[in-house]
Amino acid sequence: MYGTLNYKGVACVMGRLVGVEGLLLCVPLSVAVAGGESDWPGFAVAVVMAGLIYGITQLCTRRASLRIRAREGFMLTGLVWIVFSLVGLIPLLTGEYPVSFTDALFETISGFTTTGASIYPDVGLLGRGILLWRAMIQWIGGLGIIFFMLAIIPALNRDEGISMFHAEATGIYHTKLHPRIRQTALSLWYVYMALTAACILLLWAGPMSLFDAVCQTFTAISTGGFTTRAEGLAYWHSDYVDWVLTLFMTIGGLNFMLIYGALHGRLRDLAANAVARRYLAVIAVAWALTALGTWLQGGVEPTFGNLGLKTLEHTVSAITSTGFTVAGSTAWGPAAMTVTLLLMIAGSCAGSTAGGVKIDRLMALGSNLRNNLLRTIHPHRAFAVHIGPEVLKGPVMHRISAFFAIYAALIMLTTLVAVFCGYGFADSVFLSASAVGCNGLGYGVTASGFAPLADVLKYVMMFDMLAGRLELFAFLALLLPAFWRK
Repeated sequence: MYGTLNYKGVACVMGRLVGVEGLLLCVPLSVAVAGGESDWPGFAVAVVMAGLIYGITQLCTRRASLRIRAREGFMLTGLVWIVFSLVGLIPLLTGEYPVSFTDALFETISGFTTTGASIYPDVGLLGRGILLWRAMIQWIGGLGIIFFMLAIIPALNRDEGISMFHAEATGIYHTKLHPRIRQTALSLWYVYMALTAACILLLWAGPMSLFDAVCQTFTAISTGGFTTRAEGLAYWHSDYVDWVLTLFMTIGGLNFMLIYGALHGRLRDLAANAVARRYLAVIAVAWALTALGTWLQGGVEPTFGNLGLKTLEHTVSAITSTGFTVAGSTAWGPAAMTVTLLLMIAGSCAGSTAGGVKIDRLMALGSNLRNNLLRTIHPHRAFAVHIGPEVLKGPVMHRISAFFAIYAALIMLTTLVAVFCGYGFADSVFLSASAVGCNGLGYGVTASGFAPLADVLKYVMMFDMLAGRLELFAFLALLLPAFWRK
């Protein structure tokens, strides 16, 4: 029915992708060597391992057809995140502060999926090579590993590139800016790099060193959340840093197609976009509710810094799935944490670097709910599902409903596993939503890090992160027996 999977073609492309990862690993390797850090052998082993994988796959697939169809595209997209994480964890297993295989895999998957849930209790003890690598994997994973490779490997600008683009892209529709997929990837990466450069310069102009500015920018614009300091953003005691990062986290939650248009003079498209407006409106309302809940709790001094800037930064960090921890936020009370949980599930705009259900889908679900309520009053009238002025077709709405059902089921199943591991219900729900939404915010048992969690729960959360980052269907399809049949 489907035809035999082109395993050799998949192996050939995978080898090329891992080869590029080996080149990327040379950057933190150089930093570790230049700083005389003990972590450099781990990076060297990872570079050699990536080189061997590249060499062996290219040698064994010299005559293989590179024709990649939709199924191979899904297969590649699902597996590359796992393979990249397995190669990328090698430096974490050695060095001055080695961790277990499970913790190293958790950290790298959390990094590549821009979840930002860390197993390190004090990242301030880590060397610069490790800190830079943690930031780099989040920056690469922000727009997507495949999207990054489409931009730098011209050979993927054929059918296989289009298949992988559709498998990895987030959102309801997968729109291209240009007829050729590589041009679209390059255009969006130019925007991504321009925003990255702007954020680095702004942070460097403040109290941050260049190294810290680079690492914090990589994790803010990718809405990842790893930091270089154990105290998090509180280390700098700077409102300026908080404002800059809040601005770029907010930008990271917007559709990058709209940002590209805005930078090319089409600001009206961004201003008129219904999803972007709803996204900013949700931030405003959630900010007010979080500030109100914090004020009613009474445990925080009611200054603008606490009830204004800090709650805004926390709100944006939650809805964009960045997961930067704002100092004292865990003491803001149940109202603020409930709003936080809802924001983690909601997420930002489709086509952004953020996780979550996405505002687009929630608008579609809301429109569908309204239609069904109206249908009880007017049973013979026809109603269309809208996202702003756009009308959605029936199959698209069915897919959105299925997505939301699977998303909720993953949170419930992970919560069940966490409860059976001995954790409280509130903690279990929070860590489940954090993993599926690729958020990384900690609360309760995970407030000081994710290392104490049971290993079985960590593996379930890794599965959630991968499924959430690939928006469920591209990853979960690999689990169906029908996918592997001829």
